[in-house]
Amino acid sequence: MTGIERRGGVIAAVAPRSLAAAAGLSVGDRLEAIDDFPLQDLIDYRYQAAEPRIRLRYWRGDQAHEVVIEKDPDEDLGLAFDEAVFDRVRQCANKCEFCFIHQMPAGFRDSLYIEDDDYRLSFLQGNFITMTNLAERDWKRIAELRLSPLYVSVHTTNVELRREMLEQPLATRLHAQLDRLASLGIAFHAQIVLVPGRNDGAELDRTLEELVARWWPHLLTVCIVPFGATRFRHSLGLPALPLATSDWCRGAIKQVKAFQRRWKRELGDPVVRLADEFYILAGEPFPGVAHYAGFPNLGDGIGGARLLLSEWARAARKLPAALPLPRRATVVTGQAAETVLRPIADRLNAVSGLAVRLLPLRSRYWGDDITVTGLLTGSDVAAGLARYAVRGTVWLPDIMLRAGSHTFLDDRTVRDVAAESGCDIQVLTTDARGLLAAAVAPETLPDLASDRWFGSYYR
Repeated sequence: MTGIERRGGVIAAVAPRSLAAAAGLSVGDRLEAIDDFPLQDLIDYRYQAAEPRIRLRYWRGDQAHEVVIEKDPDEDLGLAFDEAVFDRVRQCANKCEFCFIHQMPAGFRDSLYIEDDDYRLSFLQGNFITMTNLAERDWKRIAELRLSPLYVSVHTTNVELRREMLEQPLATRLHAQLDRLASLGIAFHAQIVLVPGRNDGAELDRTLEELVARWWPHLLTVCIVPFGATRFRHSLGLPALPLATSDWCRGAIKQVKAFQRRWKRELGDPVVRLADEFYILAGEPFPGVAHYAGFPNLGDGIGGARLLLSEWARAARKLPAALPLPRRATVVTGQAAETVLRPIADRLNAVSGLAVRLLPLRSRYWGDDITVTGLLTGSDVAAGLARYAVRGTVWLPDIMLRAGSHTFLDDRTVRDVAAESGCDIQVLTTDARGLLAAAVAPETLPDLASDRWFGSYYR
């Protein structure tokens, strides 16, 4: 771009036979403005593109272009962008004692060290924000555009404790900020990262009571997730924090269940829900489907296990009694998901001609305390396949990979791991549909011989 910084969003995809395709827009173009309104993010794009007649200004290389499109109101243009925010993502100004990014060593790709605390990504993608960096212009935009719901990292309503945990003086503004959201009619989901000995016990009682008493019904849900530490925490000079134990998790479940029962009776909804890790570590059954009320908090690790089991109960009915040709596969997963996937693997093995091996792996990279599947790295998978002498077909859930790509957290690719292990790695969607397809229709899985499969497969 000859050193000139262009504004707007870079187009990552143009739907075939769409309005944008007919207007001549292409992948790589930078959409700068609609009707002379400069676009700073996907929110601007959606609002401005909703008009029936719009004029688009975009850049192709160093050449500026304009095109007018007439359409039905709210008709989609057929564009996708490489980022949801076209200018720079708002960075986090906190130093949270439990932050996972702070527990990462150097050497990963730069994007993994971005500590976003951006209200726009909260609205667009459900990212949790602390609100400590909101300026008055941000509040005005939230109000004008009715950006609801937002996702707020509360952690505790004891503002002095919150200031300590976030290492941020502005964290004490929480009550006034939540009051302002409510006054604007903005609903919000609240998150609590629960740290043993810090914001649990009586502090958790206080937080839950205050959240519901003061901000319901603008408060939609409260998500509680346990603190997790990587093996790098000590070497990076971070203070030691106690880890979740099975007894501690059982205590948290019992404590929260009392609130859930009360609010279900009084408000018609449990309001507060625990991450799946609590039930897995405690060795207790997951609540039923109705408890999760449509699963609004899947992105926070809440309800995914129950949803998978529920979907699998229906999908398993489509399994044949036998396969026409024998098939063997190894399912790679994190240790936390083993108890969830074990009965599914047993059901698959009941199909004559199908042999499925479940391979739960510890993260040698992050450390034994990190057990979730989505944080397994390519080096973890390669080492696990070698350690257990795995050969043949491997089923890999796509939750391990960056969305829309074939890249693990450590920048290794599926092809890298396949070449090193000599295995035929098939990437599955992390749901019952993916497992069913792998078992009975592997020809529908993406072809790793081409990069082009990623766009269509991850739509």
